[in-house]
Formats: sequence, C-alpha cells, structure tokens
Amino acid sequence: MKNLIILYNPYYEKDVIEQHLKVLIENQKVAFGKVRSKLKNIEHNFQDDLENIYKSVDSENYLQLFLTDYSSIYVAKVVKITNEDLYDLAPAYYKEKNLEVETWFLIEDICEIVRNDFEKVRDDILANFTALNFGNHTYGVYGSNYIYPLIVNQKEDRRFFEDLEDGFKYYIDIFKSPKYLAIKQNLIDFCFSSKYIYSIHPESLTNIISAEIEFEDNKSDVTYDFTSVVIKYSKTMEKEIYLFMKELFKVLIKNSKDVANIEYTVTGINYKISDILMHKPNLGTYKFLIKSNIVENAIKESFENNSIFFFIKKTVPYYINFLQDIRNEVVHGSIASKDEANTLRNKILGVADDSILTDILKYKKKILESRT
Repeated sequence: MKNLIILYNPYYEKDVIEQHLKVLIENQKVAFGKVRSKLKNIEHNFQDDLENIYKSVDSENYLQLFLTDYSSIYVAKVVKITNEDLYDLAPAYYKEKNLEVETWFLIEDICEIVRNDFEKVRDDILANFTALNFGNHTYGVYGSNYIYPLIVNQKEDRRFFEDLEDGFKYYIDIFKSPKYLAIKQNLIDFCFSSKYIYSIHPESLTNIISAEIEFEDNKSDVTYDFTSVVIKYSKTMEKEIYLFMKELFKVLIKNSKDVANIEYTVTGINYKISDILMHKPNLGTYKFLIKSNIVENAIKESFENNSIFFFIKKTVPYYINFLQDIRNEVVHGSIASKDEANTLRNKILGVADDSILTDILKYKKKILESRT
C-alpha cells in the first residue's frame, strides 16, 4: 500500500475539506489539487519516486493520501493522479483564485481520522509515519524541510478502505452530528439494511435524515407546519427516481437510436431524451416518456426480465402520481399536516407497507446488472 501526505494550507480557503466534500457528495468523486507554492521554487529530489507511484495508481491499485493541517487529519482514497486539467471536478475556489495546480489527485472517498486535536494528530497519527526519502525517520512536525507530496510508510500498517461493506463510503458521515448518525443507523437496522442504504445518493440520505429529525422533534406539536418535512422527503424520491430513469435511458439509448431522438418539452424548452443524462426534468416528463410506444418496445427488447417492464410501465407512474398529489398541494401554498407528512414518510421508509424507495433502488440495481 502506497501512502502520501500533503500539508494543506487554510490560507487558500478556511474550509478546504468541507468544500471538497461538497463536490464529492454531488459527484461521487472530487479532484484535490496540490497547489504549486509561490514561496518556494524547489523541485523534489525524489520526483522520480513520486512519478513511479503516480503511474501505478488506478481504481484497483488505489493510494492512501493523508491530508492534514496539523489540527485535523483525513485520509483519501485516490484512484488517479494526473497533470491533466481536473478543475471541473474540484471546488470552485481553484479557478476563482487562479491557483496553479501541479498535480491532481482524483478521490473516491475520504475518512476523517482526527478533527481539531493537534496533540492527537501529532502523537497518534503522524508519529506512525516514517518519511521514506528523509532517512526513513519518524515524521517530524517541527524543524523539518519536507517537500510535499511526501512519501511515507506506516509503522503500523492501516488500510482504511479495505474490508468494507459493499457500497460503504466514509465521506457520507463526515461532520455529521451524533443524532444524525443514530438516525442513519436506525434506518439501516429497521428500514433499508446495509443492502440498500449505501445505494441511496448522499443528498437523498441527508434529506431523509433531516426530515426524520424534524418530524421527530415536532410530531407532538399540533400547530406545526410540516411543509419542509414533506419537501425533504419528496426531494429524496425525486432524486432517486431521476437516477433510476437515468440508468434506464442509458440502456434504451444504447439499444435504440429511435429512443435517443424522442423529443419532449419542459417549460417551453425542447429537449431530446439524451438530455436526461445531463438535466433532470420534472416528474411528469417521465410519465410522458414511458407512454411512448418507442420507449415501450425498447424496454421489452432491452430486458429479458418481465418484472422490469411491469415495474417501469405500471409501478413507476403510480409512485410518481402519489408523490405529485402530496407535493403539489404543499407547493401551491397548503400547509402540510402531520398526517400528510406521515403518509409520505411511511411510503418511503416502508412503515407497515413496502418501501417505494427500496423498490426504486432494487430495480435500478437490476438495470445496472443488465448492462454488465
């Protein structure tokens, strides 16, 4: 296992990790840039060693990149290291501040090791490192002239991204409160299990848990307006239905040129089905497209499993109608009652009924499996 460490500088941005995390949550990957120092013009005397490491890194042979400002330390799972332009996969401040990046590290996951505890970072984590190109001595916080990225070995080998449950990501839980994490665990234990919880988009999961917290905090208040609760639950389903339809149309477009050329209109703007891969339409658009004979035939030809066809043609429109009925009332000014919020909650979480979210995730998985 190869390990590098970079000392990141809060001078560029106070919330460096938070901004990278935001991009990671949205895109499931983020680029971290090693910014070229304006104060030093020193080349690594071990640049060849670094280049050899960079060339060896891919998704199967990932690298552990430790990121620290000495107060906190994180470790990132790096699946690509490159000099190519990855500004579009990085937080906006790289471009806004015209930062010159000498090397990009493409990250799939980040694990928080220690936060806001300098002594623990120094004594428990950094003291476990030896600097390979500096006599293999223990990493020194004081009086060192390290040039970063620095190649390090671990005295006690820790591999943070091995032996994890399928789909598990650390970054989803970073900076979350104990209450948030407790509710997430309840959702794993009683609603989705680990089989499906890790298939939920991080934004959707945050919306569910935020809705759960608000619902639990106010369910005894008969005067409370549950509108924001309904909106959060609805956003979860809108996101997951979009991701489901995205995977569906990837398959259909690949198998049928006629599907790719189908047009639709949203708020006066014309689109083709291929645009769904980049732009999320409204829920009604999915119902319109599913009714198309071209789409129907493409579904039949693309999937041997008849249950997929039935789910897309019958079940998905039913779920969309259910969501639209509740969401539209709220959007048009009606105060959402506890009963309305509870009805939507029960349908999504699967309380005394099948979970519509689990259904969407299950069939998305079937579609993904059909592509392999």
